[in-house]
Amino acid sequence: MATVGRKVRQDDWPELGQATPAAIEDAVDDGNGPAARELAQYTIPEGKALHDLFCDWLWDLFTQIAERHGEEELHQMLRKTQGGWMMKRTWRGFLNLSVEERVYLTAEIMRAHRCGPEQDGGLEVTDEGDHYAISMDPCGSGGRMRRGDPVDGTPSRLGPPYNFGATKAAHDWSWGKKDVPYYCVHCVMNETLPMEWGGHPLWVTGYDADPHKPCSWKFYKQADDIPEEYYRRVGREKPAMGEGDY
Repeated sequence: MATVGRKVRQDDWPELGQATPAAIEDAVDDGNGPAARELAQYTIPEGKALHDLFCDWLWDLFTQIAERHGEEELHQMLRKTQGGWMMKRTWRGFLNLSVEERVYLTAEIMRAHRCGPEQDGGLEVTDEGDHYAISMDPCGSGGRMRRGDPVDGTPSRLGPPYNFGATKAAHDWSWGKKDVPYYCVHCVMNETLPMEWGGHPLWVTGYDADPHKPCSWKFYKQADDIPEEYYRRVGREKPAMGEGDY
């Protein structure tokens, strides 16, 4: 559709409400490979606008909370929301999985999170010996918003017209750093809450202050192999060998 600068399905009214995956299946069944390919590629921009809108909205909400009520209030809000049904469900579920299964499931989640330069879910997954790494260049939310969006032609959310915020001081809940985007702080909570419940993080985040470098999630095969620096940067001590759930 020329008015929005990208493809939008403009089927006849009876077909317009058909789910795109079902339309792909119909095209395959009809032997129409080009139509199936076009529809498969369309699934990426079809979901992008809503996904990106909610990411932008969350970062703006986090900024408003921090600026109106203080950064500690943002921390407490994240603890309350992520420490409830969401993170506890994830933590308990992940404890029943092998480390490899955790990587499979997380890769699926991050593909859906539109990672990669084309925002099509592309990731790099590697076995680093003592851990598996999922590298996102960029992450489809915080990384993309920090860099700016080349697909849409929009700038970094840290500058105008967005001017979304980052930590003004270094906190345990911002990896001991200032200038961490308020949106990215939720990744710290993904580490620290499992530490509180079971002693160890399920994964650790490779965060770089340079938005043009990739972020990563590291899944250690043995909890005892998680470097102590990942505990210290959030104000905690590594449990003694063999302690805690993993």
